[in-house]
Amino acid sequence: MGKKIVFSELIAFGDLKEMIDGNMISNRSAIIASYALCGFANFGFPWYSRWGIGGIAPERKKDISELVLKARLGKTIASFITACIAGILI
Repeated sequence: MGKKIVFSELIAFGDLKEMIDGNMISNRSAIIASYALCGFANFGFPWYSRWGIGGIAPERKKDISELVLKARLGKTIASFITACIAGILI
């Protein structure tokens, strides 16, 4: 989860694949981890959001800058809640 938040979910999924191939984790754990890793809540995403949306609404860049970190936290929580629900259902 740390690599997902700091770097990218692609790097974290690569590590998850290695764990699955090496039989280090169970199938249930792999499914739950997959749900937790889905989402764009890494450190780079808020800046992409600011630049992308800021280009559409340049007069609102300050507002966007204030909201992107809150949005990142919300995305992380949503991904983890989804993983919790998946863990309950499987």
